[in-house]
Parts: sequence; structure tokens; C-alpha cells
Amino acid sequence: MAQGSKYTDEDIERGLQALAETGGNAAKASRACRIPARTLRDWKTQSFAEEFAELRREKRSGFIDKVWAGAERAMDLLLEAMQPAEDEEEKPKISPRELATVMGILTEKGLLLGGEPTAILKELPQIVFKGVDMSEYEERERE
Repeated sequence: MAQGSKYTDEDIERGLQALAETGGNAAKASRACRIPARTLRDWKTQSFAEEFAELRREKRSGFIDKVWAGAERAMDLLLEAMQPAEDEEEKPKISPRELATVMGILTEKGLLLGGEPTAILKELPQIVFKGVDMSEYEERERE
């Protein structure tokens, strides 16, 4: 139990997890874990601010991983949709245009969430695109 607290360590962990799952909304977290919203706000901003921040970082990192996985899946489906298929049932049920839109949105969101630029900037020494070697493009740009 936390020193001087009527809440157990499990209560605190449950409250901080509820806060992380609700994006820091103490009122929603309070309803989920039955700990007063005021107490949760205090924990979030004072008593357990570091622990809460770490939970948020972990949750954000997991979300970013899901965004990149979605973008990669959209790319796989797009490449599959562009190949001639012997059987129409083998083709994805979504159009290449829709897949390209999904892939573009997820890629941009992944870059934004990761704190990376979403445009090609001439000032950068390299173009940031997860997992893509841009050296050939950079070489053509110099010519």
C-alpha cells in the first residue's frame, strides 16, 4: 500500500491504467475504476505523474506499431490487387484506390505520431520513411 494512502498498490495501478486507457480523462477513468476523479487527477499530475507518463508512452508505442502494421497490410493488399489474378475471388474486395488511400493515411499518421516529418524536406539529410532506403532517390535529386 502506498504510504499514507487508503488505496492499495493494486488500486493505484488500476486507476493509472484506467487513466491511460481513457486518454487521461479522469471522469471516464473514475467511472471505470470507481476511484474519485479528483484523486485520479492528483495521481496523474502529482503523486504518480511519472508512472502515468510511462503508461501513456507504452500505450502510444503500441498504437504506433498497429498503425504501421495496418499500413504494411494495406501495401500488401494493394500489390496483390495490382497483380493479374486467375480467379477474381483471389483479389482483395477493396479497390486499389481505397487501399492506396488507407495506406497513405496510415503512413502519414504513423509519421506524425512518431514525431517525424510527413513531407520531403530539402533541408533534411535524408528522407524519413520507415524502412525504405532513399539513397537512390537522393542521388537522382543531386544530378
